[in-house]
Amino acid sequence: MPLILLLAAVSAAPDLPIAPPPRPAVPPGIDPALADWTPRPAVGKAEPWERMTDKDWIDPRFRDMNTGPFLNCTMQYPLGKGRETIYKATVVRVGAKDEFAAVFDRSTMRVSAAWAGGYLNHSDRRFGLLNTPTPKGEMLFANAAGPGWADPNGTWDAPKPFTAPLRKEWAKYRGLYVHGSRVVFSYTVNGRDVLESVALGATKSGKQVPLRTIEVQPGTAAVTPAPARVRNNTPAREIKSPLPVQIVEPFENEAVSVKGNSLADLTKGGPKRWGDPIVTQLVRGKPAGAFAVDTLTIPYKNRFGALFFCTGVDFLKDGRIAMCTCHGDVWLVTVDEKEGTCSWQRYATGLYHPLGLKVVDGKVVVLERGQLTRLHDLNADGEADFYECVSNDWHTGAGEHSYDTCLETDPEGNFYFFKTGDTHLPSGGTLIRVTKDGAKAEVFCTGFRHPIGMGMSPTGVLTGADQEGNWMPATRIDQYRKGGFYGDMRGHHRATPPTTYNNPLCWLPREVDNSAGGQVWVPKGAFGPLAGLPLHLSYGRCRPYVLLRQELSDGSAQGGVAGLGIQFLSGVCRGRFGPDGNLYACGLNGWQTAAQADGCLQRVRYTGQPLDVATGLEVRGNVLKLTFARPLDPKSIAVTDNYRCAWWNYRWSGEYGSKRWKPSDPTAEGQDDVPVQSATLSTDGRTLELTFAALKPVMQMQVGYNVKAADGAAVTGSVVLTINSTK
Repeated sequence: MPLILLLAAVSAAPDLPIAPPPRPAVPPGIDPALADWTPRPAVGKAEPWERMTDKDWIDPRFRDMNTGPFLNCTMQYPLGKGRETIYKATVVRVGAKDEFAAVFDRSTMRVSAAWAGGYLNHSDRRFGLLNTPTPKGEMLFANAAGPGWADPNGTWDAPKPFTAPLRKEWAKYRGLYVHGSRVVFSYTVNGRDVLESVALGATKSGKQVPLRTIEVQPGTAAVTPAPARVRNNTPAREIKSPLPVQIVEPFENEAVSVKGNSLADLTKGGPKRWGDPIVTQLVRGKPAGAFAVDTLTIPYKNRFGALFFCTGVDFLKDGRIAMCTCHGDVWLVTVDEKEGTCSWQRYATGLYHPLGLKVVDGKVVVLERGQLTRLHDLNADGEADFYECVSNDWHTGAGEHSYDTCLETDPEGNFYFFKTGDTHLPSGGTLIRVTKDGAKAEVFCTGFRHPIGMGMSPTGVLTGADQEGNWMPATRIDQYRKGGFYGDMRGHHRATPPTTYNNPLCWLPREVDNSAGGQVWVPKGAFGPLAGLPLHLSYGRCRPYVLLRQELSDGSAQGGVAGLGIQFLSGVCRGRFGPDGNLYACGLNGWQTAAQADGCLQRVRYTGQPLDVATGLEVRGNVLKLTFARPLDPKSIAVTDNYRCAWWNYRWSGEYGSKRWKPSDPTAEGQDDVPVQSATLSTDGRTLELTFAALKPVMQMQVGYNVKAADGAAVTGSVVLTINSTK
């Protein structure tokens, strides 16, 4: 299930790892020892977390979270008898006690509305993540959305609604500076640099009022700003001077006294806002077979009321961990192995549903909803002062379930991410590529429902996973190609609707992964026999799998997954390998997930013990080859009763998900057993060759095995795969 239907309630979040949830009951008549490797019908009692409903996701904690002096969001305010929506909004606090607030439109470079007596109202639904905030206070003024400046020809006409920015030659948003409680917007108009801020001022009679200050930097172009508060059809004032110009505009009909420095003085880095780091315990897990799982304890309870639904992770050059959370924070984490501690420094906040993070050229880049943001610490105090807009050139709608998810870069430095939902907009339901310099954003491929996981190999192989639902008969893992279509007809964006889709790398049944996260490639020299292979992370089941890929002659691929026997504290959606060669995975609690905590940051270490898992897969003719991490026992593998195999298909339709349908009779519900005819071992001693009466393209197959390693140890498990071709 998707992140969009995010998120199941948690009571008190644990500070230390606790036991994983119990395994599902074994169906009657099946030996418990064989339960992991015997294919099961799609029946059985759902787990409690699979039966949750809306009432389980009501959570008011986001109301009390300190989100800093601004909040990026999509927001609405009253206008006449209706409401106006600002799709790429930044709402700023004005005054130490939230005396006022104002909303700046990053698509049009305009202060669109202001109010007195509070900040924002937030919804409690789905942890506050299905939230279009509204003003908390009395409106001072409200404008219909529109350009904040005239275009180069002196006109004001622009396509509505403003779900995407104005043309770049007209206006371009560069980012915002934070200096204490002040927020300064930076953008260009007709190629001329502009700084703008809203802050608390006073009239000559001493009354507190919000003031808008604009500083137009030197340039030759004439520019014309629209007044923030339109009074009596006040005409716009054209600025022709090539010299710097400052405009101070009160939102009240009274003269004001102007004090303070130039806005440019506020763009050089300000004082620390969040204080010293929060220190927690590093809990080292006990080795269990080939792996040990350490927990970097999250400060769930903290002085900011910050929530830790963790959605992105990467590493700075000095080894510090950068991690973002769904409610808008970026944290820098320093691990002290000797002391056994983790220090959490709040680096940035106020971001809009950041669901992806990547360190590029030593800078933290975060994917917000509607914007790719690069964070700069201008004065090296451990906190971001400049939130640079790398790009925001795609459309952002107001759909509750419309997120921008994941963030990966290819070997050339281009960025990739999904734009989910809002399929009525040109970029809805697509995978977007943005050039490294941010100059160009384009649709790379289409047809996505609500994917929350992606991966990029060192050589540029781009993978991802979408979730079971409408037009998605089951969770699917894909290897993407430019121009491809990946299933959701609502987001095909073609003149002629497609009649089929690009085949996935593999489908996944619900009991393996009901909601997929991302993929991560194991570096050379790490994780023993898994080096160079991709791992797949399950958000729903809170587990990692090894992802097995077979390249096909037409340039596509097919494959499957095999479990690694690891359970995380939360629904893992992102993973990165650190400079220490270990896997760091972060995740969050949510809709239909076995998560036990709001979020997690955990480390997987390879112990060097034997790893009894398939590391390679190949289908040729009627033979399925599975390569294992260590030599197998020839005698045990030759016994055909040591295998249980079944296959089934799904139906691709607008219905939610799909039942299983027999390949032997497409009109019959269920699955077919596929007996192994013979089993042999290749000369390498590690490759199991299973021969069947006939293999053919099938959407889902499960191959279970209960054999022995060459040293007599049990090797039991299964591979779930898709066969796209037997050639």
